[in-house]
Formats: sequence, C-alpha cells, structure tokens
Amino acid sequence: MANYLNQKRLIEHDHFDPVKNLWRNVLVVSLEDAIKSKSKFLRFSDFYKDKRSEEIAYVTEPNVDFVKVCELAGLNHNMIRKNINYLFKKMENKEQFNLPWKRLTTCEVSNK
Repeated sequence: MANYLNQKRLIEHDHFDPVKNLWRNVLVVSLEDAIKSKSKFLRFSDFYKDKRSEEIAYVTEPNVDFVKVCELAGLNHNMIRKNINYLFKKMENKEQFNLPWKRLTTCEVSNK
C-alpha cells in the first residue's frame, strides 16, 4: 500500500504542464521588472519622487490582468501580492534580503 502511495505522489509531481509553466515565467518576468524598478526608484528617489511605475503598479495594485496570469499559473494572486509588498517594505527599510522566488509564491511572510 505504501508503495502505491509513493508512486501516485511521484506521478502527480512528474506531470509537466507547459501552459502553466509559460504563465509562471510570465509572472517571474513581471516580478523581476517590478523589483528592478523599485530598486531604481529607491536609488534615485529624488528624480523619481513624483513618477509612477507601471511595473510596480502591475504587481502591487489590484487588476484583472494580474489575477488572470496568477490563475493561469496556478498560484494565489493575493499571496503573491502580499509577499511582493512585504519585499518592497524591506527594500524601503534597507534591510538585507535575498530573492528566493519560491518564497514569493508561498505563505511564509510574518505580519510584523
């Protein structure tokens, strides 16, 4: 019985969905663009003080397009938005951070 359960678990995880993979890559690129823009805005804050970034707005503000991309990628858009906002707050406070992409799609953020 245990062998059957292990095989079933392996088969479920071995299934490669190219459509879901495509939309996850689209999401990764949009998150990378937003993080690069945020970094640039923070580095040159005097110049960008009254400017708006579409890349940042796409991942932080509610919009139907972002929700649809997350849905097609098989991810929770609220969780990703919450985690990216948390990351942006850490960037603004100049805290040290690394960018493990897996953490942006899982709920490991503590509410401090």
